[in-house]
Amino acid sequence: MYIANPIYDSVFKYLLNDNKVAKIVLSTLINKEVVELSLKPTENLFRADEALVKYTVFRMDFSAKVKMEDGSYKAVIIELQKAKLPNDIIRFRRYLASVYRDPENVKKTGSDKETFKAVAIPIMAVYILGHLLEGIDVPTIRVDRNYIDAATGKEIFARNEFIEGITHDALIIQLPALKNKRRTSLERMLALFDPSAQKPDDQHLLSIKEEDVPVKYRPVFRRLLQAALTPEIQRLMDEEDEYLDSLMDYERALAIKDSALAEKDSVIAKKDSTIAEKEGVIAKKDSAIAEKDSVIASKDKILSDYERVIAELKKKLESKG
Repeated sequence: MYIANPIYDSVFKYLLNDNKVAKIVLSTLINKEVVELSLKPTENLFRADEALVKYTVFRMDFSAKVKMEDGSYKAVIIELQKAKLPNDIIRFRRYLASVYRDPENVKKTGSDKETFKAVAIPIMAVYILGHLLEGIDVPTIRVDRNYIDAATGKEIFARNEFIEGITHDALIIQLPALKNKRRTSLERMLALFDPSAQKPDDQHLLSIKEEDVPVKYRPVFRRLLQAALTPEIQRLMDEEDEYLDSLMDYERALAIKDSALAEKDSVIAKKDSTIAEKEGVIAKKDSAIAEKDSVIASKDKILSDYERVIAELKKKLESKG
């Protein structure tokens, strides 16, 4: 049985558009029960340099404001990245900054000046990667903040809105590292993302049996099954492939351009080095000539002094004779 590959933005958006499924997915990702959520997928326009690649497309960023069982709120941002690109970190940081600035991620309480209070909602970032990070070969990496007394090294268990508002936790998922690992609830859900299950001739689809999926995650499975049968989703996945291919072409074109510029700079540097070497040879030659001229001048002076002494002796001899 084939389900749609949720690493695609269009499939992931379709997945989270089902509120029940979105709660299951987000609860598993943040490791806390989500009771309410509001999803805000953001389409971002990408336009490549027309001199290199002519292509324009939208890609998605996902953010959700979720309410947990204890009544607290959290803003969860989710980034999906199928392939490693040189500007990933810059783009992720830019989007993260926009989430920090978003006024929707501020909880306001009170009805008048005396009781009004605005509190920044804590943020958690989730990165679902279709590639491996260098030097780390584990499927899921949780970056959990701890408050530590810098003097004693002891953990502080209290939580403070100032610290919660300006720092954030993160979850990094490396799909290629899953390799059929199903040790935790998160890994068991991520089986529905596992690239090792890709259909050999179609990366849009994953071959997964429903009976192999834990009952808790079968609504997610069925939503992805439905996506695989939706022609519009297939079309959007094709567009994403075209986008990624074009972006890779764009990056390759930039790399070739940079390489050509580097080669040109190298040629200029070699030319400058040759000129400097030539100037050095000329300087040495000029120095040798100057030294030779100095020797000749010294010799001429000695000869002149010798002739002067001879002339004086001659003069003395003639006066005696």
